[in-house]
This record gives sequence, structure tokens and C-alpha cells, in this order.
Amino acid sequence: MDSLSRDDREKHLITRGNVDGIVSASIFLNRYPNSRVSFITSPTAGARALSKDFTSNEIYLADVALVPDVAEAMATRKDRQKVFLIDHHPTPNDACPNGIKVINEGMSAAGVLYHFLYSSQSMKKLVAIADLVEYFKTPILAEIIGDNGQQKVSEESHILDFSWRLNIEDDYFRMQAALHLSQGLWPSQVGPIKRRFVQVVNEQRWPKALARAQSGMFVRGNVGIFDGTEKNRSLYGFGTRAIVEVALRRGCRYALMINERKIHSSISMRGMCSNGTNLGRFVEDFTAIHGLEGGGHPSSAGARIPVESTNMFVEEFVNEAR
Repeated sequence: MDSLSRDDREKHLITRGNVDGIVSASIFLNRYPNSRVSFITSPTAGARALSKDFTSNEIYLADVALVPDVAEAMATRKDRQKVFLIDHHPTPNDACPNGIKVINEGMSAAGVLYHFLYSSQSMKKLVAIADLVEYFKTPILAEIIGDNGQQKVSEESHILDFSWRLNIEDDYFRMQAALHLSQGLWPSQVGPIKRRFVQVVNEQRWPKALARAQSGMFVRGNVGIFDGTEKNRSLYGFGTRAIVEVALRRGCRYALMINERKIHSSISMRGMCSNGTNLGRFVEDFTAIHGLEGGGHPSSAGARIPVESTNMFVEEFVNEAR
């Protein structure tokens, strides 16, 4: 009974299902071992998870952009429910209703959470992995590389990043991985993570994803564009990672992936250059007029827009991208 203490179960983390989210969950579980964790795929999904929680006293949103749906869900929280927005997306100063906002754009969301919770030093290696995967050059990443070497940190990042892509819908694996990692282990020291990594490698999913991205990409200006709408365009769980790799090989400064559904298109964008177009601001400006939701960082952003706005989005971004 003691292992399910009331204090821990009253805390709830809502985070993404990628490396940054898994590491965020590990950090949270290291601090609050029996707390609740929900993995989500988008800010809108995060808003739904938040709106369904009527019991937790403290709810933490990590790597969940403050889009209108999230702001609305935060505004409806009961007085006794405290919401913490832990993020690295730029957010307007007055846009955090009924909650506490902690933003640091210079690191992974896991890094922001690490500092906010005054986490154990044993979690630093995992923060470094999240920072590396999210393309942030932080003091923690430099420290861990200094202590363990670039190759070690890169290999461990590779293992964790490949492992969750074996089945991108498997939240049970994410939770088990986070529980093991919360003990301060490297990904290679966790059996379930290592086994899934080996399977992804043996099935050659990465080279297959690259080949499919190469065959489906067309270049306009500085932008490599991949339309993932067709069923045979699946990228074996690698998504934008494969698109970015192929776009770089083709000399592009930006990568854009479009998944068109019945009534809306999901768009993922990455920038691979410094001092380029601010993707987060571009998406926010476009979706404010033509879209449903969108936002992100200067070099990484996503949007959900009506299908009829898709061509307009592409045209405007190709013209804007420098």
C-alpha cells in the first residue's frame, strides 16, 4: 500500500511519445516514482488528456505547446488542481490561464523539467540524450560528452530513438522504458529498449525509410517536401527524421512532411540552417488565419490545417523560406 502513496498518485505528467517525452517521463518518475504518466501525439491530444483529469492535484504538461485547445482546458481546471506548463516552445507572456508557466527555449523539454524539479544528478545523462536528439547544444550535453565521449552519447541517443519507433503507438513500452530509465540507467542497459533497437536494425527499417523518403521527396527552392498521404509512403516510424536526412543530402535548408486526411492535413517542418525562417512564427501566423492549430520552435514546428489550405501553405512557405 505504501508504494502507491497518495502524494505520488495525485501527480500527473502529460508529455509527448518521442525521445524528449520518454526522457521527461523518466525524470518525472525518478522524482515521483508512482505518479501517473500519459503520452500524447499532439497538443490537441494533450488538451483532451488534461480535460479528462478531474482527480490529480498537480498536472504537468511537458513539451505541449500552448495552443488554444490547451489554454481552454487549463482554464477549466478546478481551484485545487494546479497545472504546470513545462516547455521549450515560445509562448506569449499573457497566455497561461490558471497555471504556472516555465519556458526555456535553449534546451529540450526534458532539460526544462530536470531543472524545474531539481532532479537527481543521475538523470543528467538522459537530459543530454534529449538535448542531442532535439539539436540543442547545452552545458549538460557538453558535460556528459566530456565525461563519456561523443561516441557513447551518440550511440545511446541512437538506441533510444530507434527503439520507440518499432511501434509508435505502443505507450506500454514507453512507460516501461521510462520506469527503467528513471533508475539512472543508459538506454543500452535496459533490456526492452536494447531488444527493440536490435530488431529495428535487423529489419533495416532506417535504410528502408531513407529509400522511401528519397523516392517520395520533391524539392522546391530551399524546401524538401514529402507527401506521406499514400499508404505505401509509410516511413517505418521514422517520419520527419528520415525526411530531414534526405533533405540534407539534397542540399535543402528545410524539410516539410504533409499527411493529408479527409478534412485536414497534418504538417511537420524542420529547419536545418541557422538564422533562417522562424518556423514556429510562420506556422502561428498561417494557422491564425487559415488553420486549426500550429506552433513550435524557430527550427521545428507543426500544424493542422484544412485540406483546402494545404497548397496555399506550401506556396507561402516556399516563398518565405530563405
